Amino acid sequence: MADSIARQFAKWSANLKYEDLPPEVVDKVRSLILTHLVSAVFGGQMKAAKDTIHMVKQEEGKPDGATILVDGGKATRIGATYANSEMIHLPGLWDQYRMITHPGVSLIPSGIVNAELERATGKELITALAAGYELSTRMADDLVPATAARGFRPAPIYHTMGAAVIAAKLMKLDEEGMMSAIAIAANCTSGLFESGRSGGGETGVHDPNAARQGVFAALVAREGHIKASEQVIEGPAGFLNAFIGSHTGELSYTFEGPLQADLGKITEGLGKRFELMNLMYRMYDNAGYNHAPINLMVEMREKHHIDPDQVEEVILTINYIETLYPSPKFPREPANPPRVGATHWYVAHALVNGGFPQVGGPTYGPTGDDLKADKKVEEFTLNKVTITPATDFPMFSPTAVIRMKDGTAYKGEYPYSRLLWDYDGFVDQIKKSGPKYPNGGVAGLDSLIALCRTVDDMPNIDALIKATIPA
Repeated sequence: MADSIARQFAKWSANLKYEDLPPEVVDKVRSLILTHLVSAVFGGQMKAAKDTIHMVKQEEGKPDGATILVDGGKATRIGATYANSEMIHLPGLWDQYRMITHPGVSLIPSGIVNAELERATGKELITALAAGYELSTRMADDLVPATAARGFRPAPIYHTMGAAVIAAKLMKLDEEGMMSAIAIAANCTSGLFESGRSGGGETGVHDPNAARQGVFAALVAREGHIKASEQVIEGPAGFLNAFIGSHTGELSYTFEGPLQADLGKITEGLGKRFELMNLMYRMYDNAGYNHAPINLMVEMREKHHIDPDQVEEVILTINYIETLYPSPKFPREPANPPRVGATHWYVAHALVNGGFPQVGGPTYGPTGDDLKADKKVEEFTLNKVTITPATDFPMFSPTAVIRMKDGTAYKGEYPYSRLLWDYDGFVDQIKKSGPKYPNGGVAGLDSLIALCRTVDDMPNIDALIKATIPA
């Protein structure tokens, strides 16, 4: 009988070595560390982060504990993980996998805190992150729409187990310990979508809670008292039954393809094919499915020298699930009408003003940071942008037709693969945020970029943590 899904992940993760990782995977993980440390530095300046840090230090302060990024204070392992995840979460500068999963918000804090306390090397941190990312992405791959349709927010549902794998790996747990960490995390995951549907704020705690619950799972597993359910994922009453409604992989929704997940695919080629290579980077503080449309509009405007005043209509075709945020069963706006904050509006802003501000980057248009005050963009949104939802259409890969008043029509496309950068690709983008980088501007950001290139050579990660704390 084949090993269970959890057993396969546990065995592979527990035995994974840095030397097993292809160079491109190591490069990708370095870029993910950089992404989220930059986000932490921006986020640490925000009031919500400062409030969280105050709460954590007050309730879970521990002089010999883990370091809270940016602040430099100390807290319990779990408390510091929560605070670090919150400040990473706030600015919106994250990775992105599929729709509504951005693993690094939970996985990187688990890695940083546990690597610090376990005195792990940079290579050990990279190895642990690769293991956790691989579980999170492989589990989420075909299952995200069905999970969202159950009323659960996919991000924390799939990140908790990934955070647990990272913590367990850095604690050097063996296969059985790793198995227990995965099983406990599967039982601790949570996150409802009512707030996303109706505009509540509870989603703000989803990713930080996934991070801390993952670390908690590894800590309990290290005690050695809890034996894992062998089929905690695919058992009749297991994870899949709870979060997609079927332990056999039957799906209620899918981005494209049949309504049946191949559960064997989840672990197929584990260690040979790395799904984490399909992570994109969110440079704009908005939903990941808006990034390619923004980039496409900027590109088409520049390529064809488009005067927005001469545009008759923009027709954008995207995957139908991208029009039903946050869930295909519980969309906020079922008809996806043009409005400020919808994909229509991001398309309009990019085409009218020639760009959209990335986190910490320059603004475009006459209203500066007050983007919603741009009346020209609002008028363009309401009158000239049409979104066409398509089934069996690639995710995050829009096509567009821009019709001009003189009858000319321009066509363009932006496949998802163009969002999959390596370290240098991400650096090219993030440098636009250098002038506003809170820790020393351009020079400070350049220093962090150079530092993250050398993670592999670090005997410990103290330098990474120190780099987030203002001098």
